[in-house]
Amino acid sequence: MKIAVVGCGTTGNLIIPKLKGEVFIIDRDIIEEKNIERQVLFEKQDVGKPKAEVLGRKLNLKFKVIDLDHKNVSVLKSDLVVDCTDNLETRFLINEYCRKNKIPWVYTGVVGDLGRVLLFNGDFCFRCLFTEVKGLDTCTTLGIDMSVAKNVAKVAIEEITKMKSRGLWMNGDWVKVKKNETCPVCKGKYDFLEGKRSSNVKFCGSSRFQFKGDYREVKNKYSENVVGDFYVFDDRILVKAETIREARKKLSVFIGV
Repeated sequence: MKIAVVGCGTTGNLIIPKLKGEVFIIDRDIIEEKNIERQVLFEKQDVGKPKAEVLGRKLNLKFKVIDLDHKNVSVLKSDLVVDCTDNLETRFLINEYCRKNKIPWVYTGVVGDLGRVLLFNGDFCFRCLFTEVKGLDTCTTLGIDMSVAKNVAKVAIEEITKMKSRGLWMNGDWVKVKKNETCPVCKGKYDFLEGKRSSNVKFCGSSRFQFKGDYREVKNKYSENVVGDFYVFDDRILVKAETIREARKKLSVFIGV
């Protein structure tokens, strides 16, 4: 079975090594020193390197260091998709792609001491349950309880092994899920898949902000991807900063605009 995993953070570190089959991992972020405590497969010498690359090389898995969006989402073509991400926008995109292409996928989420797992392989989809609510607590504001994360990983592996949804798992309780008859995705409306929605600028649990664009010329100026507070890709730059205002100011100085 070919399995695509999106996210190589805390839950990804716990789930990916336990998967069986042809595993392909995807992540957009790089390793920070503060990640090491709870992202158990990373070490100090990995700081500053892409999470997907480090995990891929350590576990001998195929990987891509990309920010998943509507233009490259076809990389998820597989028998199963496992969500180990940290934001709703990416999950909505995964949901629409999998719904449209009839690919089962597993949602995992940990914020503070709340953990969730849900296998989608039937009538209902992620949009049937979750809406685009802003201002909710995140792993940045509440952190991640490692005992909860371990339980989430355990339940996720069980769901993947059985491939029969038991509903929404929430900290040990199972909640019955049914299709929402007004769900736009189930009716064939794919806003995220069609690029009508944008993704978050700041990475949850990270001190980096992302700016998309054509940065190939900037990248070619340097022999390494990491330049001070910047990590440069062909199509995006990650900027280390405390606020979006600070990040924008740093970027304008860095690229000379």
